[in-house]
Amino acid sequence: MIDCWGLVNFETFRQQVASGWVATSFPQGADAHAHDLVMWRFDEPYTMITPEGLIAEVADEIEYLAGRPTLEQRCLAALDRYVEAPDVERLEALRAAYLAVPEHQRRFLLHDQDAKDWPLRTILTSVGESVSVMPDGTPEDPVEEADHEGAMEYFRRRREEDQRWRAAEELWQNDSVTASPSVVRFQAPRGEALYLANDYPAPITLAGRTYATVQHAYWAMATTDAEARERIIYAQTAQEAQQIGQQAPLRPDWNVVRLSVMTRLVRAKFQQHPDLAAQLIATGDGRLVNSQERSRYWGFLGQGRNWLGRILELVRSELVEQASS
Repeated sequence: MIDCWGLVNFETFRQQVASGWVATSFPQGADAHAHDLVMWRFDEPYTMITPEGLIAEVADEIEYLAGRPTLEQRCLAALDRYVEAPDVERLEALRAAYLAVPEHQRRFLLHDQDAKDWPLRTILTSVGESVSVMPDGTPEDPVEEADHEGAMEYFRRRREEDQRWRAAEELWQNDSVTASPSVVRFQAPRGEALYLANDYPAPITLAGRTYATVQHAYWAMATTDAEARERIIYAQTAQEAQQIGQQAPLRPDWNVVRLSVMTRLVRAKFQQHPDLAAQLIATGDGRLVNSQERSRYWGFLGQGRNWLGRILELVRSELVEQASS
């Protein structure tokens, strides 16, 4: 069932979108309101989401909830097959899998905030054609053979990096230190101690603003763009908040202050949620290892610095001290 101003099944939702009852575009000059709290008039409205794209996104979410391969997973699997043995048949299969992904979600396929989906679009574009056009409709420079080779090299490096991550995870699973019962891991696939992760649904309030998760607050504080900050705060999921934040301009001093900001946010999370604080205290003096994310800064895998785990250990010691005094 889909919560769409009342629970409806997928077929009814599809009809509501197709009829325009659920809108994906907004007419120039139209009046709108938000639950009678505020009113405005649209001026030069723009949206990247089409009716077909919204329907496909919801259908894909149903596949995810049912434990079946998503459009993203199918596209990345087709990409791996093509990189392993490039030929025309596998290229066409990759093209079909890429185009099946809703257009507004394609830029996030590779989870690369810098390259976005550009390498993928490059290998899907024939030599002599343009990957995209300028805002005025003028085609950009045509793709050359060197561009194809550069994109393939990008994917080969990406594949090697994935293999290193998997090898590091295997070593981590068998490591005498991290395999110790005194080590507490938080890792989504295994459902272990997920309350420690930044995307855990534990709202925090700071300076009068409430954030759905630590992740929402972190990325809202990272950007200098006020509009992007509001979109991050009201993002439906922590992943969406992160995606918006990664696309927005960052504070020039972010690499310096991010550790302090994260410490403040994690501390607020456990101070404002006594039930979670009790679980954190119950970990004793065990090492807290963040294997949730592939970050050499916040995470542990691949010789990561595990700063999130360290912050959690610091906050735990503060909570124990407060409880004892």
